[in-house]
Amino acid sequence: MKNLVVSSFFMIFVASCASNGDVSHWQGESLGSLIAEYGTPDGFLKLDDGNRIVEYGNDNLAHTAGNFCSLTFMIDHRNRILGAKALGNGNNCIGP
Repeated sequence: MKNLVVSSFFMIFVASCASNGDVSHWQGESLGSLIAEYGTPDGFLKLDDGNRIVEYGNDNLAHTAGNFCSLTFMIDHRNRILGAKALGNGNNCIGP
């Protein structure tokens, strides 16, 4: 039950937060495709329900000094992306 609450909270968080880059096209794609596009994630958290949270931070995504960017993805137990969120203060917060 705790895992369901954490997963639900994350999905609401992803859906409700504003971003400056549209990463919704990643929903349903594979984790392998994500890694092929952005490289090795900066952060990785495995939840008890088998889902994972993957994060890419400023070093991999911000190409201009002074910009901050973070991409967060919820990955299911089948390695499919359930949701994605981009946060940052620059125009380039959607990656390469």
